[in-house]
Amino acid sequence: MELADLNQDERTALVGLMKLVVMSDGSVTEDELEHVETLVDAFGEGEYQRTLEAFEKRFTDEASFREFLRKIGREEAREVIFGTVLEGAGEGALDGQEADLLDWLSKAWNIKIEIADGAV
Repeated sequence: MELADLNQDERTALVGLMKLVVMSDGSVTEDELEHVETLVDAFGEGEYQRTLEAFEKRFTDEASFREFLRKIGREEAREVIFGTVLEGAGEGALDGQEADLLDWLSKAWNIKIEIADGAV
């Protein structure tokens, strides 16, 4: 599954998570910006902007967004979304709130996080 294959709710979940996790500290590094640009490339600039604006209007608190995230049902979409956000988040240090959100999401979506140790 590719990013472009995500339906509107799945795109909203991904864009919202990227905003909360990658862009939450108020400063966006060049590497983080590249991850956001990946979404813009996949969805198109207009669609990305509409999705971001819809997310910001619809979810005024994290609790309502978490409830929405529970409703994302396609396992393959969950894996693509989570992997994309985790990759973007990996570019910088996660603060407590970001780490808590990703930990909660991995449990809610039943996604196991495996860290490669780099051993050959």
